[in-house]
Amino acid sequence: MIISVCGFRGSGKSLFGKVAKELGFPIFEMSEPVLEEMGKLSLERTNESVRKFATELREKKGKGIVAEMLAEKITEFLKKPEAVIVIGARSISEIEVFRKLDDVVCVAIVSDEEKRLERTAKRGKASDPTDLHGLRWADDVERKWGLQELIGKCDAQIENNGNEEEFMGKVKMFLERIE
Repeated sequence: MIISVCGFRGSGKSLFGKVAKELGFPIFEMSEPVLEEMGKLSLERTNESVRKFATELREKKGKGIVAEMLAEKITEFLKKPEAVIVIGARSISEIEVFRKLDDVVCVAIVSDEEKRLERTAKRGKASDPTDLHGLRWADDVERKWGLQELIGKCDAQIENNGNEEEFMGKVKMFLERIE
């Protein structure tokens, strides 16, 4: 089984992954193939450059291309009994790629814009927006990829507007129910 986690920047997807990893689940990030390709081309990683590169990749090779690239890495793990966690799906097309490999449960992490901005500004990733303009721009790009539609069609949603400990508890309960 594949548990696909989606949500806008700063919603809590990485924290979901941290909890899942602590519980023994293998974790894969949708950004991995994009960042690897950028690295091969020696491209700088910023909020804007990562999203532009990923958009161009999807336009040239199809909406499911990032999932197809990641599928090569997760296939071996699907032979094991535990679920595989994929962080950061952005469209229904990507979920359809994963459904060709195994059963998929899609969970959306939802969080208020101000909380998400606070988190992205704190964590200091080069590809993260640090101001409201940058966050909204990134959200608009990801909406065009299909993220909003995907969130609306997920099997479950976990709200993350409280503190970290509270959210981690929700994630743990969710994962224990899925197993």
